[in-house]
Amino acid sequence: MRIAADLHIHSTLSPCGSLEMSPRAIVEQALAFGLDMIALTDHNSVENGFHAAAYGASRGLSVICGMEAQTVEDVHLLCLLPSPSAAAAFYRRIYPHLPETANNPAYFGDQVVVDCADNIVRVEERLLLNSLDLSLGEVTALVVACGGFVIPAHVESRQYSLLATLGFLPDELAACPLEISYCTPFEAAVAAFPALAGRRLVSNSDAHYLADIGRARTVFEAEGKTLAAVFQAALAGRYCVEYREG
Repeated sequence: MRIAADLHIHSTLSPCGSLEMSPRAIVEQALAFGLDMIALTDHNSVENGFHAAAYGASRGLSVICGMEAQTVEDVHLLCLLPSPSAAAAFYRRIYPHLPETANNPAYFGDQVVVDCADNIVRVEERLLLNSLDLSLGEVTALVVACGGFVIPAHVESRQYSLLATLGFLPDELAACPLEISYCTPFEAAVAAFPALAGRRLVSNSDAHYLADIGRARTVFEAEGKTLAAVFQAALAGRYCVEYREG
């Protein structure tokens, strides 16, 4: 089964995400761009993923509830959970580890939870652009305990990346695919970081605006339209990365 996936998308809940990025709008744009699966991965939160998953189910789009977690080492990890209930269980264990720093919307941006009808449900008061007091290993263990999978985000970037921050690939992530930024050619990433040679490298849009969705996507040859099937296809190398023109 061919699954065109974009597994790194931000919504209105990320302070850096545009207010046009409601769950409903994201699903509609993903369908317009021919995607079969997306993941909502807001910074340190999963709440808009619940609404996107519900609306996606009504429109025939597979929506993964995820999170772009920021570890105590300042590394960004895409945490992908197999179901909304698993994501809720994961979030209950993560949220207490987010510092109680108040968001300043005028500086960082709004952080709003929006339902399937584009209504604002609530405003997140804690600043989500912050590091959890959990290590990379601890966050990974919590994801796995909830039945999910981890993909280190934009590993070649200068900020919030595995290689720029740690300088090496830790053992607990030895079996994980690694995400390369949509704007970086894989050859350039491997030339800059030889440790990437031979690793499973994928790419996603890291969309903050509707027009960005699907600008990079990974097309998997998977045995089913599930997160587990897609992840196994990634580990087996049954995929290709595609970029939208422009």
